[in-house]
Amino acid sequence: MRLTSFKRLSFVLAFCLATIPAQGAMKIVTAVNDAWPPYVTRDTAKPGFSVEVVTAALSTQGYDTKFLLFPWARGLYEVRNGRIDLITTTWYTDARSEFLLYSEPYFATNIDIMMRKDTFFDFTGPESLADKRVASVRDYGYDSWFLDADYFQRVETTSLRSSLQMLAAKRVDLVVGNRFVMQHELEPLNLDADDFHFSPTPMIKQHIHVTAGKANPKAQEYIQAFNRGLEIIKRNGTFDDLKQKYGLLLPDDTTAE
Repeated sequence: MRLTSFKRLSFVLAFCLATIPAQGAMKIVTAVNDAWPPYVTRDTAKPGFSVEVVTAALSTQGYDTKFLLFPWARGLYEVRNGRIDLITTTWYTDARSEFLLYSEPYFATNIDIMMRKDTFFDFTGPESLADKRVASVRDYGYDSWFLDADYFQRVETTSLRSSLQMLAAKRVDLVVGNRFVMQHELEPLNLDADDFHFSPTPMIKQHIHVTAGKANPKAQEYIQAFNRGLEIIKRNGTFDDLKQKYGLLLPDDTTAE
């Protein structure tokens, strides 16, 4: 039966009121990330998979999430020191675990290798990178073998866009990053996706977490709230709807593990 506009509005209002904690107003939590489309975007109408997952999960626990877009290194610094509450998308590293508190993983993602179309490279292990110039973003969560290796040239950049520009200009041979993100970042750089391709084998498999700085006295509270909310939005279908919305229907995401 078709609902009238008034009935639809009443239903939505009743649902929203049911999610607000008994004490009244929603609590504010701040979150930060670098633009990392399709997970985090600059489009307020379609802000990104991770932004919407975090918003929906924390909303079930009575939180209103306010998002900030900072370069990755700055955002990590602010959360580490407790001035911003959460990072929306974080890979796990042992070094970060010393100062960050991690949520349950909410999505699986590979670190892929992109190259120009005139190049063919298949990652068969760390040694296969020998003598390559590889662009990577400073302070991202790469494995220790990648950070410590001395048999290839690791070229640090401040952003994935900078890495892609260097690849296009032939200043590096390879760029490492998330496949979906690299594909999205080509367009604003006016680079043709047909001029690039990926190694058939990803370099690293990672999971995405929400994190809070251990210096923040509410870190445990925020992470536990997200974990509870994540379970709820997985049960009610919101999580799957968001995967479909952003084209992230991967066979190896955490819902299948």
